[in-house]
Parts: sequence; C-alpha cells; structure tokens
Amino acid sequence: MTQRKKLLPTLSLFSGGGGMDLGFAVAGYSLVASIDIDPFSCKTLELNSRKRNFLKEIKILDRDITKTPTSQIINLIGLQNDNIDVVIGGPPCQAFSVFGKRGGINDPRGNLVWEYLRIIKDLNPTAFIFENVAGLKTIHNGSLYNNLLEALSCDGKYAVSDHTYELADFGIPQYRRRVFFIGCKKGIRIPQMNPTHGEEGTLLKLRPFVTVGKVLNRMPEPGDALPNHIGREHSDRIIERYRNLKYGERDHKTRINKLHPERPSFTIIVGSDAGGGKGHIHPFSPREVTPRESARIQTFPDWWEFYGTGRHVIRQVGNAVPPLFAALLAEHIKKFVFGHKKTTTYEQFINRLGLRFLK
Repeated sequence: MTQRKKLLPTLSLFSGGGGMDLGFAVAGYSLVASIDIDPFSCKTLELNSRKRNFLKEIKILDRDITKTPTSQIINLIGLQNDNIDVVIGGPPCQAFSVFGKRGGINDPRGNLVWEYLRIIKDLNPTAFIFENVAGLKTIHNGSLYNNLLEALSCDGKYAVSDHTYELADFGIPQYRRRVFFIGCKKGIRIPQMNPTHGEEGTLLKLRPFVTVGKVLNRMPEPGDALPNHIGREHSDRIIERYRNLKYGERDHKTRINKLHPERPSFTIIVGSDAGGGKGHIHPFSPREVTPRESARIQTFPDWWEFYGTGRHVIRQVGNAVPPLFAALLAEHIKKFVFGHKKTTTYEQFINRLGLRFLK
C-alpha cells in the first residue's frame, strides 16, 4: 500500500518560537521540519508539537544552518524521494532593523540570507516565503534589497513578489511592518492582500483595529495561571513613573511606551544578544507587560508555551511572525500558487488557534 502524499510538505528555516510554523500548519500545510540554532526555540517547538495535531509530524533540528549541508537536512528528516513544496522562514532581522545598528550585509546575521538562498536552490520548492523587517528595503540605499530580489529569482526560475504589510491592518493587535518575499516557480506574481482592519470613519469599509484592551481584558494577574505570565519586579520609583505616564507616552528611563487600551500595541521589540528585550507598559497596571501578554499581542494562543525564562522567552516572542497573520498569508498563497478554492476566514483561524481573547 503506497503512502498518501502529504498536503504541501513545508520546511521551516530560522523557525524561532514557531509563529510562522504554527500559522502555516493551521492553514493546512504539512510542516515536516523546523530548523533553528537556538536551543530554547527548539525546546519550545518540541514542547508544543505534542499539544495539538497541527505539528504532530514535525521534526525539530537544533542546527547551525551555516554548517548543515542541504543533503544532511534531507537525510535527517527522512524525505527520501519526497519533495518539499514550500520553504518558509525569516533570517535574523536585527542586521536590517531600524531599531538596530543596521549593519546589513556587513553583519554576520545579515549574511544568513544567502544561506536561505542556498537551501532554496538545492531543494527547488514550488514556492518560498522569506520574511523580514521592512527596514531591509532601505539598508545600503536599497542595494541589498535589489540584490536580494535578483538573487531570489534564481536566474529567473522564480517570479518573486515583494509585499510590505502593516500587520495591524489584518486584525493583529499590534503595529508591526514586515516585508514578505514570495517566490513562485510557476511564474505567478502574487497579488497584495487587501487590508481588512483600520481606523473607524475611513471611506473604506474596514473593521476597526483590534486593540490592546480587547487582548488584555479579563486576563488574570501575573502568576502561574498561564504559562510565561511572570513579570519583572519594579522598584517603587519605577512603579510611580509608570503610573503617571499618559497612554502612548514613553518612559524616559526605560525607553518603553505605555500602551493605549483603545489602539493596537506598539511593535513588540526583542533587545540585543546581551539582553534588553522588554515588554511595553501595561495600560492599566503600573508595570511592564509579561511575556504572556506580549505573546497574546503577537496572537500566540495561551496554550503555546515558550521554553526558558527572561530574555530567552522575550526574544522568541518578539522575533516571531504573529501566527494569525501567518495563517492568513498561507491561505492567500494556497489560493494563488496552488489553486485552492476553499477559503478559511479570519474568524475560523481564530477558532483553530484557540484565540478566545480575540472573540
């Protein structure tokens, strides 16, 4: 008896805390493997793959991709004669971020984009999705962006569409601009997704933005009721400063902002390799939001537990693509690349992910 071919076998590179993996999995893609050099991220993926059916067949590889030949990846995940239909992932973005020093190709992390390209060339998937910060488009006066577009085409084998999205425009409770390069071997250029959410009172018939207040409302106080819901200890002086801030105002010492309950969050930030990643200031309590609250803002369900403590969790949360947006993008790609007719809605993805706090 022959084994039935999996639906859209997908390889995840630079997987991190699993935002892209989870989103594509709930959209019906078969995640065969996730690769990351961070052992904490790999433990997170292992921990959560056992909780739902979405990722039950995934293999997690704790590997340095620069020292891992593609042939070794194929052997480790036991592909044999099977093919990878889709490759997803975003090489570390700090080299291109407007929040960092913008070293670009002069930063070793920036050079990881070429490792991504190496694996695309070796595996020859039908499609790939390359995610990064929007700042990638302007670094080195745009030369890196143009070189990357040309390189990702693999000498014309792929038609590459590049889309810049403000994720709040798609029902994510956070202002977060990201660029997505979508390569398709069929020569198809993928149209941009149309916004579904926005400011009330505009001419477009959009749903209102999803707000911080909706996400954090009725959440238990920090403690053991939810995973990763332990916050930082603050001195009385910091508590008093946070209490006196207006919504949207930045604290001059910690340089983080007080969230406005009637707006999406500011972008969740990561910090450097040495630490420094922090949540924003809670809109109702004089404290920083916990990693769990940041994870909600990133649309991770409460059942998705991050392995590690402190900066290890904050980095996984802050680096992630929000799973809900990843699912919407994955559905869009299924339609235009693979010809799928059935469309899963925003509300259906909320249910699949278990995002009760967005209802």
